[in-house]
Amino acid sequence: MFLIPEELRSSSAPALYDGHSKRRWSYAELSQAVTATAGIFSSKRKSLFFLFCRNDAASLIAYLSAIEAGHALALLDEELAPEFKRRLIDLYQPDFVLSSLPTINLGIDKLEGAYSETSVGNPPIYVWSSDSRRTDQIHPDLALLLSTSGSTGTPKFVRLTHRNVESNARSIRTGLGITGEERPITSLPIHYSYGLSVVNSHLIAGAEIVITNYGLMSPEFWNTFRGQECTSWGGVPYSYQILKRLDLNKLNVPSLRTLTQAGGKLHTDMVAHFHTLMRERGGRFYVMYGQTEATARISILPSEKLPEKLGSAGKAIEGGALAVETELGLTNEPGVAGEVFYRGPNVMMGYATSRADLSLGDELKGTLRTGDAGYLDAEGYLFLTGRRKRDAKVLGLRLNLDEVEEMLRPYGPTAVVSGNEKLIIYCEHGDNEAFARYGKELASRLKIHIGAFEFRRITQLPLNANGKINYAELGQQG
Repeated sequence: MFLIPEELRSSSAPALYDGHSKRRWSYAELSQAVTATAGIFSSKRKSLFFLFCRNDAASLIAYLSAIEAGHALALLDEELAPEFKRRLIDLYQPDFVLSSLPTINLGIDKLEGAYSETSVGNPPIYVWSSDSRRTDQIHPDLALLLSTSGSTGTPKFVRLTHRNVESNARSIRTGLGITGEERPITSLPIHYSYGLSVVNSHLIAGAEIVITNYGLMSPEFWNTFRGQECTSWGGVPYSYQILKRLDLNKLNVPSLRTLTQAGGKLHTDMVAHFHTLMRERGGRFYVMYGQTEATARISILPSEKLPEKLGSAGKAIEGGALAVETELGLTNEPGVAGEVFYRGPNVMMGYATSRADLSLGDELKGTLRTGDAGYLDAEGYLFLTGRRKRDAKVLGLRLNLDEVEEMLRPYGPTAVVSGNEKLIIYCEHGDNEAFARYGKELASRLKIHIGAFEFRRITQLPLNANGKINYAELGQQG
């Protein structure tokens, strides 16, 4: 059975707690629910399923069941704008559309085209099935489609296999030392590769997952955390900005013993801060690096390597290998900078931008040019220096926008986008006087005229559903 260990399929050990229904499933009960639903989904022809999901038990069961039945499943945000949902459905023509909610907000009365509605299982999974009978083929190895953007409804998906998902889950379990005693909370959406990897790696370890759709700022989230004595929490850099404001020591979460971070580079001051907090309470803090194109995780920095390797994204996960690509080719020489190159069983088959692409096979053969810049040290630890695609030419100089953000993040949440011969810097902090100081600091450090920077105060940075900064939305503000 997909991700549920064979020895646990008849076990009374707790597997899942839904913070909304207050219902708990044992591994035996979860296995039975998945088997029953997969049986309903079973068919001789491999089909495309769209799951507009929330962080709830029904969505998780639907995810496991559709893949268990041998179909290809696209995980999508239930809160996508109606026009994005319609565009994706029109483009990919899914055979089945699933939701844990009885309606799909498309901005119209019903799904366009011939779809009939029913519900299956308990908790109910609502199913809209297409009446058309497609003859196109979906590649037999294709299991999962994950979006490369959480909230813009991009038609670009990462194509993943069973092997991609399971190998990455096992590597993460090993790298983080996850055991059946853990009890993580879903602090990130399960349609986002990082959030999904938390579910996958803990299921395969036989742990109990506490699933909730409440956000980090909601009292209900922390009430659920405390009530279920959750042991771990994961977040992207912006999540950690919020967690620092909330003050971990004031949240009354004595059961917390593991923090994990991925989804972008966290400032070293923040890494040191949370490592110290967790060490003082006898816990662990892991810095990780990954991409959806690698299912989720590429490298992990062991907690015990802090603060010795402060600033590092860690070493390649079990089964993977890292190198740096320069004009002269691939190298593992310490200190040589270039594009980060990864090889492993978790690398995607390739991208899909239409239904026709679902028939394609493995185009990457386990190799991935990440688009990130960095270098390895003498022990093979990766240090990232920025996103190669996040470069801008300003006043004749090429600047990396991520590096500029790093310089300002100690002052508070910051995002940098490229403008017309200048950098537009959005801050959730500061005033004109502070902006003048920031500008002088940047001009001095980057050896560029202060006129290259335009600061704008913003109440809250726009975020994708996965918690990352939505640079596209900022860029549209002009």
